[in-house]
Amino acid sequence: MVNYELGKEGEAQARVILKNLGYEVQSPDWLGLKDDEFTCFEVKKKERFTAGFGCNFDGHGLDSRQIYLREKLFLKTGIRTYLMIFEVPIGLVFGQWLDILEGGKKYITKNRIVIYPLESFENLKSLITCPKNWEG
Repeated sequence: MVNYELGKEGEAQARVILKNLGYEVQSPDWLGLKDDEFTCFEVKKKERFTAGFGCNFDGHGLDSRQIYLREKLFLKTGIRTYLMIFEVPIGLVFGQWLDILEGGKKYITKNRIVIYPLESFENLKSLITCPKNWEG
């Protein structure tokens, strides 16, 4: 077993222990520090949610359980969460602060995914240098 696999196994074991101790446990994708301020990053790579089933807009979203804990993190520590979406198969990249998304229009699916309209996000594609095998 390589170190990466051992690390993942240890994280899974720690998750079980922490849940047994009563913790609500999630792993943010990234924690960043810029200008002496921390930011929590949630990164998704998925297809666009398209209008229908009672929702009148296209968008992207996040599981409501993740939103709940990220809002708690913000309220208790001041650490904001930035949601970044890599859209497949088109290759667009969107991003926005979760507290801004939560203050606007949204739709909650039957699976408790909160969808935010595309116009609520910033287009981030121009901020990245794409490798030759980049989708998009």
